[in-house]
Amino acid sequence: MFLLNLPDEYKVAGCLTGHREAILCLAVSLAGDLLASGGFDGLRVWDIQRMVQLAKPTQMRNPGDPITSLMWLSRRDNSETILCSGSGLGYLMLWRQRSDSTEFQEIFSRRIGTGQEIMSMNQYNIDGGTRIIMGTRNRHAQLWVLDSKLNISNLFSVELAHSVPRAMYFHGANIVTLGMYDGEM
Repeated sequence: MFLLNLPDEYKVAGCLTGHREAILCLAVSLAGDLLASGGFDGLRVWDIQRMVQLAKPTQMRNPGDPITSLMWLSRRDNSETILCSGSGLGYLMLWRQRSDSTEFQEIFSRRIGTGQEIMSMNQYNIDGGTRIIMGTRNRHAQLWVLDSKLNISNLFSVELAHSVPRAMYFHGANIVTLGMYDGEM
């Protein structure tokens, strides 16, 4: 994985090594100091300034399940660093950075729906919590609420007619979906 500087022209700023298999997703922390990468060989977290990999987070469930989507959650009180990930077997996971170290620990893991790959996710902060929208391989868009105590509950799930939701975004209260056409369904 290569990092690029962005002055007048692009140039390689460094190379991070650690994954042995394909990388499927990346996410930069809100503060811009951490990079999360996910792929067929799990999750990695990197300190961008020092260009080093932090301790590899331990996955409580199937460690062979690929990480297919990532995002850093912004909390209104900025009290903690939380990473949200989705997997190929349909698990939604939350990872919290320990306050006394650079290590991350899995604090939540739940298989979503029928266990189809989580292809996309995004967030929106509102009073009372964080809304997380997810798109799954079986053409479902699901909206979840994460409260201040990190309890998660489903608000709705809808099946899209002929589209696999590959990217999802909030536009105010609306949800915008970019999908891959699935003519077989």
